[in-house]
Amino acid sequence: MNFNRFIWLTTTILFCIVGAIVGWMAGGAYGSLDLQQGGDLVKGSMKYVVTSILCVGTSIIMMRVGSWYADRFVIPSLHRLHDYSPADRVLGVLGALLGMIFGVLLILPWPNDPWVLWLPVKLCIMAVMVALGLALLHDMREEMVRVFPQLESGAVGGAGVNGLSCTPKLLDTNVIIDGRIADLCKTGFIEGSICVPRFVLEEVQYIADSSDSMRRARGRRGLDVLNAMREQTVSVSTNGSTANAVPLVQVLNDIPSSVQKIESVDSKLVFLAKEMGAAILTNDFNLNRVAELQGVKVLNLNELAQSLKPVVLPGEEMNLTIVKEGKEPTQGVGYLEDGTMVVVGDGSKHIGETCKVVISSVYQTLAGKMIFADLKGMKGAGDDLFNDNGPNSGYRKNHDNGDDFSSRPSSGARRKGKP
Repeated sequence: MNFNRFIWLTTTILFCIVGAIVGWMAGGAYGSLDLQQGGDLVKGSMKYVVTSILCVGTSIIMMRVGSWYADRFVIPSLHRLHDYSPADRVLGVLGALLGMIFGVLLILPWPNDPWVLWLPVKLCIMAVMVALGLALLHDMREEMVRVFPQLESGAVGGAGVNGLSCTPKLLDTNVIIDGRIADLCKTGFIEGSICVPRFVLEEVQYIADSSDSMRRARGRRGLDVLNAMREQTVSVSTNGSTANAVPLVQVLNDIPSSVQKIESVDSKLVFLAKEMGAAILTNDFNLNRVAELQGVKVLNLNELAQSLKPVVLPGEEMNLTIVKEGKEPTQGVGYLEDGTMVVVGDGSKHIGETCKVVISSVYQTLAGKMIFADLKGMKGAGDDLFNDNGPNSGYRKNHDNGDDFSSRPSSGARRKGKP
């Protein structure tokens, strides 16, 4: 059984038991009150009927409360524990125990009857003392770490820096279909666990089953990317020892019911990341903006690719293949390896050729970089026919504006040149 499901089931059962006890005590108290007033309600089997109805009713109500409490507070709190250092976890447990001890010592002399009055008071005192214990040890964190340096080094509890204690990452549909995330994970730059929520996986599968051939191809590509990422493994280190390798990408099946009620996949992803304290890996601009507005950390692959583009400076020389004409009749257009467009002046005559160009200017626009360049020492594809580099290379240059007799037909009259 999954740990989250076990926590949810345990919390729900405990609340159900508490509800049944409260209903049983309420039924007994009501029966005693009715008996003292001379009523006929508790006579015979009606006493058990009333008590049973109260037990079942309060247990159902408390079971629903326990389910809601587990989804909203218990499970998200357990996920947030991964964000705390081992020192904070140990000090938190010690602070809670210290507060409980002082609370018990404080409420022991107090009376127990009537329990309806004193039990809530004692519970409130215990809660206050636990909070005081947590706050006390939190303020003494530096002193405790100085006395026990093992807390800071991670030797006590929790995973070290080599484990998966980093912020978890959630993948969205677009970044899965894009495919670049698989190559990025191979480099080892992304640390921590990478999770694919079940509803995201279902959306990718739905796209892969689409009747549209283009969407179907994109969906199948996304599934292939996930399978490739599942084959990658990462070693989890705990207390300095290396455990067995686990898949880098894991499917997150246990989704809180509060998240499942949301219809939009993007809204589900943002809400789930906020509940887990996770980051979202995406290349969707709109999802990026929405998540940032709600305080969720976003890792955008497009921003990463933009920041990793090579720096091109004016005056730099490079080889560029001109592939098409530009907006102006004389311009040619080529592309760098990262897709950056380069506009070459007087390059329309060299489409399909690889030319040596010199960068003249670089402009940064909202759509990306735009580079302008000029040709340098470029010779046409037919220049070798005239032996430009041979001993008679100057002949063509001196007769560029003269008559080209070789291109005329052999028949017909020819104009004589002037002496």
